[in-house]
Amino acid sequence: MRKQTLYKKALSVSTAVICAFSLMACGTVVAENNSGKQETKQEEEEDCCAGKEEAKADNSAAGDSGASAILADNSYGSLSDEELDALYKEEAASSRTLHIAYSGGLCQVAIPVAYHYGFFEKEGLDTELTSVEDSRDALAAGKIDTAAGMIAQWLTSVQNGVDIKFTLGLHTGCAAAVVLPDSDYQGFEKGMKIGFVGAFGGVYHNIANRFVAHDGFTEDDFTWLGFDQSAILLALQEGEVDAIVVSEQLSKAWVDNGEVRQIRSLTTDDDFKDEACCVLGIAGSFLQENPVASYKITRAVYKASLWLSESEENRKEAAKMLIENGYVSGTEEYSLELLNYYKFGLSPEVTEKSLYDSVDEYSQLGILSKDTDPEEFKQKIYYAYDLSSVVAD
Repeated sequence: MRKQTLYKKALSVSTAVICAFSLMACGTVVAENNSGKQETKQEEEEDCCAGKEEAKADNSAAGDSGASAILADNSYGSLSDEELDALYKEEAASSRTLHIAYSGGLCQVAIPVAYHYGFFEKEGLDTELTSVEDSRDALAAGKIDTAAGMIAQWLTSVQNGVDIKFTLGLHTGCAAAVVLPDSDYQGFEKGMKIGFVGAFGGVYHNIANRFVAHDGFTEDDFTWLGFDQSAILLALQEGEVDAIVVSEQLSKAWVDNGEVRQIRSLTTDDDFKDEACCVLGIAGSFLQENPVASYKITRAVYKASLWLSESEENRKEAAKMLIENGYVSGTEEYSLELLNYYKFGLSPEVTEKSLYDSVDEYSQLGILSKDTDPEEFKQKIYYAYDLSSVVAD
């Protein structure tokens, strides 16, 4: 009865916001996109809202606590810690260790910060940082509950069957296109040979496609070559390619050393600098069965991200933690330089826009299959918790 009472309270609080968020999903986000790609009529918005209200009524009548909790997601922030904890204790996740994927690196720094600085613990979560070679396979096998990765990777993974919901943007950045210092190229030009780390259809090939599309080109305007990370700089230096697209964790060091010159950046260019690069994802089945635990995980990582955004001193402490625990190689100084380079503490609105813009562009570029409905895909991938009242502890 206690669980039902709290869920009813959560549902009653969220009644007013469900319609608003439904309209956001069906209309408001489209209105923010001034590219003229889509138009949304008022009656469509009303139908969307009506559908959500009917779904809420159906789920309440069915007594499906998981579905009811999910419909009430935007009200969790209005509950007291005691009420939230009572709901959490009713979930299966509360009685076991939660496996949070982290295999090192700066892009996912908010995760080890949440772990080492007690943000998970303050939520009452028993967590373990779990190293996996491929988070997509690990999610599918149930070895991990939560993972983080680049939007450029995860969108195609979802299309290929990975069951994951994105709940939070982690930071801006983190890839760039570079040429040799004495190259005549000041930007992308038709006919260039472009190298990228990894395979065709992978992260950096997808990012490179967005770069050239934003500059008015198509994929067919270039010759494309994929390389292992260890070989790509040499390929540029030996003239096999004219430009390369790589992680800024690599390229920034090369730029600082004078080995390359940057011509495009997700971190600093106006058309990308405010966009989330990496996102937090929660296994879809886990979120369905444990919506409160999923909220707590998201809130803990968001608090860690806000903490990183608060001061350089915090980022300096994080850089030291990463080195001391062997999560990254190199020096504390370079780790701090990169952490200062990115923006942390991204709002849910930024996360939503970043995901939705990427879906639109990936659909237009053919990265997502032609039979993909962009609007349906957007609703499939993003799960918005209300984090408006959250602050770093």
